[in-house]
Parts: sequence; structure tokens; C-alpha cells
Amino acid sequence: MALRTPEEYVESLRDGRRVYVAGERVDDVTTHPILQITTEHSAGTYRHQHDPELQALFTYEPDGEGQRASRYFKLATTPDELLTRGDLIEEDTRRHNSTFNITKAVGSDAMHALKVWSHQTDGDLGTDYAPRVDAWINHVRTQDLSLALSQTDVKGDRSLRPHQQPNPDAYVHIVERRDDGIVVRGAKAHLTAGPVVNELIFIPTRMMGEEDAAYAVAFAIPVNTPGLTLICRQTGDVSQSTFDYPISRRNIETEAVTVLDDVFVPWDRVFLAGEWQAAGALAVTFANYHRYTAISYKPPTVDLFVGAAQLVAEQNGAARAGHIRDKIAQLIIYGEIIRACRKAAAREATPIEPGMVYPNQMYANAGKYHFASGFHHAAAILQDIAGGLAITAPMEADFKNPETGPYLEHYLTGAGETSAAERVNLFHLIRDMTASEFGGYNYVVTLHGEGSMAAQLLTTYRDYDLERCKALVRATLDTAS
Repeated sequence: MALRTPEEYVESLRDGRRVYVAGERVDDVTTHPILQITTEHSAGTYRHQHDPELQALFTYEPDGEGQRASRYFKLATTPDELLTRGDLIEEDTRRHNSTFNITKAVGSDAMHALKVWSHQTDGDLGTDYAPRVDAWINHVRTQDLSLALSQTDVKGDRSLRPHQQPNPDAYVHIVERRDDGIVVRGAKAHLTAGPVVNELIFIPTRMMGEEDAAYAVAFAIPVNTPGLTLICRQTGDVSQSTFDYPISRRNIETEAVTVLDDVFVPWDRVFLAGEWQAAGALAVTFANYHRYTAISYKPPTVDLFVGAAQLVAEQNGAARAGHIRDKIAQLIIYGEIIRACRKAAAREATPIEPGMVYPNQMYANAGKYHFASGFHHAAAILQDIAGGLAITAPMEADFKNPETGPYLEHYLTGAGETSAAERVNLFHLIRDMTASEFGGYNYVVTLHGEGSMAAQLLTTYRDYDLERCKALVRATLDTAS
């Protein structure tokens, strides 16, 4: 099959999937007033791969196949390929008004991890998962499918291990093994864009012990699989104005709780089924590939902050003030450190079996922590430069009203020749990014997306060569004595 068009992607979502929003079953996710925004946002990746200007970056030609495929499904085997993957994610995000599009990115992070650990598990435990993973990757690539990942279990009492939970369904687990497959039950949280993809991937969320073997499970299934239900968080809808909501009206992901109510998974779609020894390693390997993706899609957001800060400073007549320039320079440095970590994570990637490369964990985690720990401050800088009109400016309807519009055009002009409406539109962009419901979502997802900051600190501490640093101290002390 050739690369799918946006229209073919949208049509593929009309398959009877069981999706709920605001307590009601959704008949068609592509026309629902909320999910339509996510559908159109996600379709952009399919649109870009047909753009002659972008095709070299967004697609590649698999060996011997004679046709192009999405570059998202090219498993990175060299540092240069990993660097190009980062370039792809950064450009895709920029083209979506600096809002991440996970339609293929996060699922292909999971592809990398499944490829690595199916090979490793087969070698260590004598399983036969690698051929299944390879066949599934080939299916996704040749059909040009969209993917989302469901990893984070609802967890129940976090002081208890999976098998100790009073509610055994607090973690997704195997409830039955059959000759033709397994039956799974449980729920996962934080499913991003799940209602508008073709397939969902499920992997463990943590390390497991032998008593947790039933919870060590990984698989992939179509979204319309019987027993699978997605319960979505409500967001803005198509009735909102793009003037008032410049980003979230056009570019937003949808979050969902994923319910697996005795879902059957055939063996050819099962990639881990009780091998508890591999669960933690699979989770961590995915997390590192995913954090590399994170520091690839973060820089366009900062670029948007920088551009908005500079424009609003000029329109406010404050661009020449030294403290304003200093603040914008802080935003630039903040973004460029993230971009530098991404490039270093690719350039210093580690070879890993089977013939792939693994992003440098130190740079991937340092970059993600830097973004997460500094995002609120970066937003505060932008809000400070913009001033109070970022949250008090009137709306589009006020400009369109013939009784109030002339007042606003007369009184809300700023420096230069920018009209009052253009100036207010910029204020709404800043509010949408940092002070709307979407802005609040960004605050929280920045802290917890791709794993918590605590996880990034732990990984950094664990992986850093502390012995080298201790030896340096000892050598210095020996020299001094």
C-alpha cells in the first residue's frame, strides 16, 4: 500500500470504535465537535508526507520495496538516522503550530523498544516474540497506520505491587490464556490521541516481580477491538473562534482513560505474556526513546514563546528596554539547551542489539528535565513581557460588534502600525499557550509527560559516572598533599 492521504486516514477512523466524551457515546470521531479538532490535527502528518517540500524528511524508501513509507517507521540504526528522526519530529511539531502530533511518533517510540526487547527476551528466555514484532511493524509500515501508546496503569494504591492490589484490575493483566491468544483486563490512564488512531500499543508501566507475572504483558490491537472502551477528557470544540483560541481550536490532542473489559488478543499480536524479567527493561527502554522524542518536539514551543515575546514587546513599545531583551535572551537560551541535548543524545547514541542505536540516556533525560523544570518560568517570562491584556483583552465578537468594535480599534492600538485586532489576536495566542484551559494542560503535561521529573533525576543519577568524579577528587587531594 502506498502512503495514505489525509482523507484515507480520516475514513479509516469510521470503524465502530467505542469512544465516550462527556458521558455520551460518540457516533463518529471525525465529525464530533470536540474530537474533530484532534482528527484534523492528526491528519496533518499525512498531509505533510505528500508535500513535495517535506517528502524527503517525512518519508523514506525501504530497501527493495520500490515505494516510499513514513519515516516515523524507520527504526534508527545509526546516530545520523536518529538525528534525522529528531529533525522530523521537530518539523512536524512546528508545522502544527508548535503543538506535538503523536499520530505516529509515540507509537514508533514503542516500536523501537519492542524491537530491542523482543530480540533480547527471545535470546534470554527462549521465546519467539521477535518475529511477531517484525511482522507487526511491517504491517503498520505497509498500511501506513496511525498509532498511540497506552502504558500508564491506573495503579490503585501505589505503595503496593501489582499482585498486592485490593483491586486486581488496577494494572492491566492476563486473565485467561487460550490456544489462540490471551484475554486481558484492566485500565490505563493518559492515553493521548487514542480515539483518532488505528491501533493502540500496550506495554508495562514498571518493573515486575515473579508474583506479578500476569501483569507483564505487551500487545497491539485495533481501536475497534471488542471490549475496548475509551473515555475521553472534554476539551474545546469547533464552535470556538480561532481568533480567541489561535492554537487549541486547531491543534490539540485528546486524553482518554483506556478500559480493557476482557479483551481478546491473538498470539500474533502478543509481544510479552508473563516474562516478568523483561517488563521493567521494556518500560525503561521505551521511556528513553520517548524522552528523545520529547526533546525533539519541545523546541518549537519555545520558539513560539520567543516569537510572541518579541512581537508583543514591539507592539507594546518596550522592545528596546534592557530588561525585556534580557528576558527574551533567557527564553532563547532555554530553548537552545533543549535543542543541543537532543542533538547530543543522537550524536552520542549507543549501539544496541539488534543493529539499532539507543539515544544517549544522559542527554535525553537532562534535556527533558531542563524543559520540564523551566517551563513554568518560561511561561512567566512571556506573561510578564505581554502584560495584563494577555488575560483581559476582549474577544473576537466584541470586534465584530459595530457598536463596540470601533471603540476597541481606537483605544487598543499599540506602537507601530499594527491594528488593535491584530494586537489582541497576539494577546489571545499568549493566553491560549499559557493561561487558558489548554495552557493549564500544558503546565501539567510538561511536568508529567514522558515520565515525571523524579524519574529523569533518578535515571541521571544512576547512569552518571560518579566513580570518575570521585577519582578526580581523590587525585586532586593526592596532588595537594
